Amino acid sequence: MSIESTSRSPGHESYWLALRFPEAWFECQCPEDERHDRPPAVLLDGKGRGSRVAAINRAAAGLGIEIGQSLAGARSRHRANALADAVPLRCLTVEQRAVEDWLAEWGEWALTYTSRVSRPPPVHSGGKTGAGLLLEIGGSAALFGGLEALVARLLEALQSWHLVVQVAGASHPRVAWALAAGDAEAPWLCRPREQLAAISQLPLMLVDWPTAWIDRFAELGLRRLGEVRRLPRDGLGMRTDPLLLVDLDRLFGERDWPLVDLVPSARYAREVSLWDPASQVDRLLLLARGPLVGLGDFLRRRQLAVADFVVWLAHEDRPSTRLEVATAEPGRDEPLWQEQLRLRLESAGGLAPVTRLRVEAEHFVAPRPGQGSLFADADERGRDERALFQRLQARLGREAVSRVQDAPDLIPMRRSRLHPLPPHQDKSFRRRPTEPAGASPLSGLSPGALPGAFRPLWWLEKPRRPDAPVHHHGQIERVETGWWATAEESADYCAGELVGGRAVCLRRERAGGDWQVVGLDD
Repeated sequence: MSIESTSRSPGHESYWLALRFPEAWFECQCPEDERHDRPPAVLLDGKGRGSRVAAINRAAAGLGIEIGQSLAGARSRHRANALADAVPLRCLTVEQRAVEDWLAEWGEWALTYTSRVSRPPPVHSGGKTGAGLLLEIGGSAALFGGLEALVARLLEALQSWHLVVQVAGASHPRVAWALAAGDAEAPWLCRPREQLAAISQLPLMLVDWPTAWIDRFAELGLRRLGEVRRLPRDGLGMRTDPLLLVDLDRLFGERDWPLVDLVPSARYAREVSLWDPASQVDRLLLLARGPLVGLGDFLRRRQLAVADFVVWLAHEDRPSTRLEVATAEPGRDEPLWQEQLRLRLESAGGLAPVTRLRVEAEHFVAPRPGQGSLFADADERGRDERALFQRLQARLGREAVSRVQDAPDLIPMRRSRLHPLPPHQDKSFRRRPTEPAGASPLSGLSPGALPGAFRPLWWLEKPRRPDAPVHHHGQIERVETGWWATAEESADYCAGELVGGRAVCLRRERAGGDWQVVGLDD
């Protein structure tokens, strides 16, 4: 059905959007990388060979698997209709906590578009309701360019996660929830004047009523809500549960449906599962991507930042592994979290196969305003030291690194030494006849300024050979890196002057060779 406009007064009347997730039992346990090309999966109503299929996803329905089949029958259909190299049939059991946590995460996400998000309550005591959310979008539609634009934006965001979702809207939340049960290809936003006709035509099988209620009406030949509505109310109340009349009034918009607004959690927790246990670092990082992106969204919605969080890795036959990820400054940088987590995973070494990964964060702070200074101050140097400390702990372990302390000559990443340049070391060195002894070789510079202090104003993109003989001045500065450095360097540098008087910086490989010009001073 196409999106239809809703007549609303300037007072921003309430309008509810229902989001039903019929495959939530599957999607809450499906790894993110398998959600696009989802494998066939069935939900079982028990364990063992006697269990039967209680629900199926679209991939399983495409193979001819049906609800009510035995597990053996479902596997037989899968073997008969699936390709030879297809993934095995996923057989899942109900994990209510996983579904509730998953819906709570999407409720947090929906608060980006509206200030009111609710979970639909059960119709009768002890009953269950379908997995989904109710969003009051009447008050926020104008902020997003209108009702149709807001719904389109919501669906576009959901589509990027490859979820199966059924959408409908109405001015009453119970009506919207009931209309969303239909398997329509497009969202149905019902006008208030069309609401009565739409709900009257709704089949009873799509209403969240107990099976006993629906079977009793089927015996009377009643298949739609409008037909039940036309029955004498007094007689209907005497022969059925009183809760049926209450819900019937709500379905026709004549009685309020009390809803409890979703209260955002004070902490962040998100868990994902891995059907095929794995211990490879790249596989675990891919598994962690969803929770880390969710943590970033969680922080952006609340305008908060986090400096540390915990990653739990669950194993089949041993206690869970706890990894603490920390950064130098509170932030919302998912790539940095991925890098830190990679270091922690690589340092852990020999991890047992992981079946579940859970990210938890609870210590939030407001991000500090401002920006870094042009020259590093004490705060920035302290931040760099903390970043180094945390990277070392992530790589070597918390027990191996207790603190970072400045110390002289403690294997710096780069160091230089000055060596005198005697005439016998470089045969090209010649004193010009006009140059008096002890005079400055370059105009404007004192004799003490050149040795080890000369730095060119411009560095050349590539070294080049001098076109004419050069005069070397001062001392050679040797730059040599150790094995721990990423870029290796072992060369000699010194100040020089071309025949025309131009000041240059010269470089020569330590192993030998000719001097090359690498920088200019003008």
